[in-house]
Parts: sequence; structure tokens; C-alpha cells
Amino acid sequence: MTLDRTDLYMQMLDATAKLQYEISLMLEARVVEASKSQNWICQHINTTNLEGHDHKMKVTGQIHESVIELIDGLTKMENALNRQMKALIGKHPSGSALGLGSDDAMEFGSLLPFGEDGKL
Repeated sequence: MTLDRTDLYMQMLDATAKLQYEISLMLEARVVEASKSQNWICQHINTTNLEGHDHKMKVTGQIHESVIELIDGLTKMENALNRQMKALIGKHPSGSALGLGSDDAMEFGSLLPFGEDGKL
């Protein structure tokens, strides 16, 4: 059994949706972890537990660095998902997304429920 181009695009979109769902589950777990971390930091990182300005700066710098790493990781993941969707949808030489303003029913963009204004 061979699948036509439309079926292949739909399978790719389905796989992308499942991937994004799994990512959302991982992010939910990260939220719980971040909340626990926030509570610990608020209860344990204070002037009574940190002696000296240098030690305070070192600990707060480490916390800041871990937050920056988390944001960087999320940004990279979103950029990768964005590139994946761009590769899946593609572009016409005119610069418009496939199927937008096109009469070719086999093009991927024609499967999307876009109105004339380009909005869903």
C-alpha cells in the first residue's frame, strides 16, 4: 500500500503533534521541579544560611546560571520545533506557505483551515 503525499503530510503532522504533547508532559514535570526548587531557595537561601558577601554572590550566581541554562534549553527546543514545522510546511518560490493562494490540492498548505486573511 502506498500513501499519497497528503497522507504522508498528515502522518508527519500527527507525529509532530505527539512529540509536542510529550514535550508538554516533560515541561509540566519541570514546572513541579521548579516550584520545589523555588520553595527550597526561598526557605534556605537567606542571610542566616549564607555568611559573607562572596559566598552570597557565589550561591546566587549558581542559581542564576541554572535558570539561564533552563531558558537556553527551552529556546533551543522551540527553535528546533519551529525549524521542523517550517521544513514540513515548506515555502513556494513566491515566499508564501504551501497551498496558501494555490489551486494545487496536493500541497500541504491546502490541508490547513486558513481563511482568506491567512488566519485559522
